[in-house]
Amino acid sequence: MPEQSPTRFTMVPARRSSEPTARRRARRILGALFLAAGLSAVALIVSLTKGSSKPDLSSLDPKGRDLAHTAAVNFLAGDQQNLPHAESFDPRAAANQTANGRSTPLDYRSLNWVGFSPQHFGSEKAGFTDFEVHHFLVVLGAPGEPSAQDSQTPRAPSGARSAQPSASPSGPPSGGPPSASGGQPSAPPPGSPPGSPPAGETGSPQPSPSTSASPTAGGDTGDAPASNVLQLDVPVLLDPKGPVLAASPALSVWKNGVGKAGGRGDYTNYSGLTTEVSDAAKNQILRWARAYATGDSAGLLAITGDQDGSHRYAGLSGFTLADAPQAVQILSAIKSADGQIIVRARILLARAAPAGTVPGGNVPARPFTTFADFDLLVGETGAQPPVLAWGPAGSAAELEPYYNALAN
Repeated sequence: MPEQSPTRFTMVPARRSSEPTARRRARRILGALFLAAGLSAVALIVSLTKGSSKPDLSSLDPKGRDLAHTAAVNFLAGDQQNLPHAESFDPRAAANQTANGRSTPLDYRSLNWVGFSPQHFGSEKAGFTDFEVHHFLVVLGAPGEPSAQDSQTPRAPSGARSAQPSASPSGPPSGGPPSASGGQPSAPPPGSPPGSPPAGETGSPQPSPSTSASPTAGGDTGDAPASNVLQLDVPVLLDPKGPVLAASPALSVWKNGVGKAGGRGDYTNYSGLTTEVSDAAKNQILRWARAYATGDSAGLLAITGDQDGSHRYAGLSGFTLADAPQAVQILSAIKSADGQIIVRARILLARAAPAGTVPGGNVPARPFTTFADFDLLVGETGAQPPVLAWGPAGSAAELEPYYNALAN
């Protein structure tokens, strides 16, 4: 009898499944299929949701930004677009030329580039056309206000109304409006004890400025478009030879609106660190505000308490602290390290109107005034706590003693 090959296999018939077992297996298979279909639907919804969001353009470098800005300026000035342009766009036909050769420029205060949208139009069969639509925010000017064009070529306005902003800033948190004079106050501020020196002197402790709460928003503005802003869209064609103007720019509604209030920007969200500012510290902050506004280098050096002879300090030039009850406000304060506090202070700066900007007459020129918010690092020890450092609101993280010192 011949030997069987060692590679020969013997087939064993499988055991037949009973009917109940087959039904259970069928139900399991159908359940798995339904589960897979449900997960596929969820994945599709998630992908569509993510796909509808705005793409991240932070890594993209716009190629036609400079061209778009020049086209935007020409458009607002009513000038013809004498720029590289597409063959399908005729700048002369798109220019609304009047009898004297040009249109009246649009009165606007500012023009800012706010982003761009890359457009990839077409198909693989028909070919693609690439665009960049650049978006600009245009803030329109109000009657009697200087426009962006006026700032480049100053001239006296023809009307009797001054082109300078009013001396009364819109909506001070509390207290009356500032007076027309932009100089230093010559009398002690209201509420000062008898015998206090004039407010214009900085060599002695000053009466404490009034402390007020942070101003609250005047109602929910929602997302309604602002009436004095527009969006200007400039289409740029990305030609192989370089970016060219694809068509005439277009004005549209600024959809971002003014937005809703949210978050805390004065550090009061750190509720466990909030503190009160002593009267002595308030006096020093008032002295700092006057010295900083007027550029009093010696006064700033004395207020910081810096003993380093190689250090000097500099403030603004040409400004003053406005003569108003609320010229210096303490908005908030939190504790910091080493017995120091971080104070959010608001000061009312004033600057006299330059000569030649007000028509002739006996009415004095009213100064430019504006509120400015600062973060101050203040020591909380001694009869005259030093103002150790200062910076714009939001810069408290980088403030340290003598942060503003300059080398002699």
